[in-house]
Amino acid sequence: MECVIREATVEDCEHIMSLIHEIADFHHLLEDVTINSQVLKADGFGKDPFFKCLLAEQPVEKGCKPARPIGHALYFFGYNVNHGRMVYLENLYVVAEFRGQGVGKQLLSKVAEIALEAGCVEMKFVTMEWNQAAKQIYVHLGAHDTTESEDLHCMVLDRDALQRLQQSGKKKKIAH
Repeated sequence: MECVIREATVEDCEHIMSLIHEIADFHHLLEDVTINSQVLKADGFGKDPFFKCLLAEQPVEKGCKPARPIGHALYFFGYNVNHGRMVYLENLYVVAEFRGQGVGKQLLSKVAEIALEAGCVEMKFVTMEWNQAAKQIYVHLGAHDTTESEDLHCMVLDRDALQRLQQSGKKKKIAH
């Protein structure tokens, strides 16, 4: 399917938030979403943005209908101490009725283009264990599962753990 891929703007935050809610619902994680469009605006479109986002839109039909967001790719740049510059794909989502039509691949291709232009040597992302269809697509595109091949596991320290860690560091400083 032909679609328009473009960089998201601050005006798109409501649409992005809607897509985030859709993917969270798809992954049975809707209750985990704690951000809103105002947080997206501050975090993605402020002075020092934490992320970038691409939107896939259904093309405008003869100027009658406005373009409709049908997917997004939310990503940010990072660094791998073994390989150098990398891009991390935090979120890739295509609206259900447009899946299987190449929209996701177009979004991934554009992120790959941006990454290569920025000097990145790899793209990292995670996928849900139960989402075997997505995993098969990623493997077909050349991705490999480092959980299995390199015994790497994705670890997360949530806000409470971060605060405990910060406090434990302060206590040790005082003790010295």
